Amino acid sequence: MTGSKITTMTADEMRAAVERGESRTDWQRVRRTLADDPTAIEDNRKIGALIAKRGRPVQGEAKMAISLRLPVSVLEAWKATGPGWQTRMVEDLSRHAPR
Repeated sequence: MTGSKITTMTADEMRAAVERGESRTDWQRVRRTLADDPTAIEDNRKIGALIAKRGRPVQGEAKMAISLRLPVSVLEAWKATGPGWQTRMVEDLSRHAPR
């Protein structure tokens, strides 16, 4: 790539640079740039707001992961009902939950 500023280092060269205290980022320059540009922080916030959130969107009531010990026969019976067995199990538990 013409004009590229990509550099490569071997693992040994990277370890030696870290031991010498060399950072791959010039944080002083970054801070000076931010201090010189009063709109930079607000611009970064706006850009961050535009970036799509990662992960699945929450649909309906939030769920919590738990660890639950069940008899093997019960779990096998649910799995034998085919795809969607976990959803059906939650629906059954919801119907029988204390109100």
